[in-house]
Amino acid sequence: MIGRLLAPYSLISGLCVILHWCILLAGEKVSLHFTVSITLSFVICLIIGYGLHSRFTFKKKRSRRSFFLYGLTNSLNYPISLLTIWFFYDFLKQPMMLAAPASTLILVVYNFFSSKWAIGNASFAFDKQGIFRERS
Repeated sequence: MIGRLLAPYSLISGLCVILHWCILLAGEKVSLHFTVSITLSFVICLIIGYGLHSRFTFKKKRSRRSFFLYGLTNSLNYPISLLTIWFFYDFLKQPMMLAAPASTLILVVYNFFSSKWAIGNASFAFDKQGIFRERS
């Protein structure tokens, strides 16, 4: 089941990642503080990501409930982004061109499972071998 979701999930997530980076880089160009850029990116990518993942990745009808759950689980992206961008950009003094991808990598796995749960209503657990899988 997860295997069939990886291609559409990767394409849509890749689009959101590129959009997120563009917003961060554009914000830096016009001297916006990174917290403002991350806020703008969060709202824009949340709406676009939910719509596309609902339709193409999980093939589920959009609903207030699934949008709420998607927004709730994705709201963790915001503090994680703030923390990781701060860490790489402010603390380690890395350019945004490196800080943005580093932050994004940290979020990828979490986002897949949280999106699957929120939109696809799946549940996950560790199996007897200790592998994290979707429950059947």
